[in-house]
Amino acid sequence: MTVEGLVFWISFIFCLALTAGGIMVIFRFTKLKALPAFQHLQYFLILLYTFGFYSLWSESFIAFMPFAEQVKPFSKVLTVLGIPFIIFSAAQQMYWCKHVAVKGTHWVIIPSLAVIVSIVAAIQYYALEWTILTSLPNVYAVFGFVASTFCGTIFLTQKTNLLSTRDRLVLTAALFALATFYGFEYMTSTVNVMLQAISHFVFFLLNTFIAVYFVYTIKYEAAKGIEAPSTEAFIARFALTARESEIVREIYSGKTNQEIADTLFVTLQTIKDHTSRIYQKTDVKSRAQLIRLMRDFV
Repeated sequence: MTVEGLVFWISFIFCLALTAGGIMVIFRFTKLKALPAFQHLQYFLILLYTFGFYSLWSESFIAFMPFAEQVKPFSKVLTVLGIPFIIFSAAQQMYWCKHVAVKGTHWVIIPSLAVIVSIVAAIQYYALEWTILTSLPNVYAVFGFVASTFCGTIFLTQKTNLLSTRDRLVLTAALFALATFYGFEYMTSTVNVMLQAISHFVFFLLNTFIAVYFVYTIKYEAAKGIEAPSTEAFIARFALTARESEIVREIYSGKTNQEIADTLFVTLQTIKDHTSRIYQKTDVKSRAQLIRLMRDFV
């Protein structure tokens, strides 16, 4: 096996390992699932991994084949189909960051986006001279660069109760490093298969680090504190009884009816009866609709 082939396969295996580890981490911490920021982080990482294997690695594998020229049109099709994944991934990344910042400090969002878009436009016009229709890797770079720079700006300028100052600055540095990677790597994408493989590894590594570091450093007590005001406002709005209020809090924390019954030392049927009355008062038809309604009070 050549050095190029060895680097290619090592990078691919490490990307698989990072994906498996990242998914295990973001689905292991179920106690955070009621936190909107955590949910957006999950969506962000899953979409990003899908894009990474569906577009980036598939194109590299095709280029690595001896008959690459014959299947090159198919490679371009996969590249185009990957665009929605990177777009929605970037959106989820920005939503994650928005929910981490302290409420009431989002005035910086519009100016930040305006500055970032201006930088991208300047790079496009004065340095790269590319267009969306002729250079699809640059499309990936734009969305990744905008999302990562936006999140880095938010973490740098906004306070949060979920992270210590040190952890917030570490994530800031990681996000700006990711933005730099987008700017200099994908906007000047290489046709060398070995360098592409290394680039893909860095892409997976930086994004996985950001997600895993956030999950392991988040202040769980502060995360729990976010639920209380929203729950209290919800209870007051719909005039729930004391028992209904207890059940609503347990539902919002992600417990099943049986788990709630065990916690409150009542029968399963009692929980079902109370839940049915809660649905009637709030005009919802399912647990998922109830949780979505409660999040409107955050």
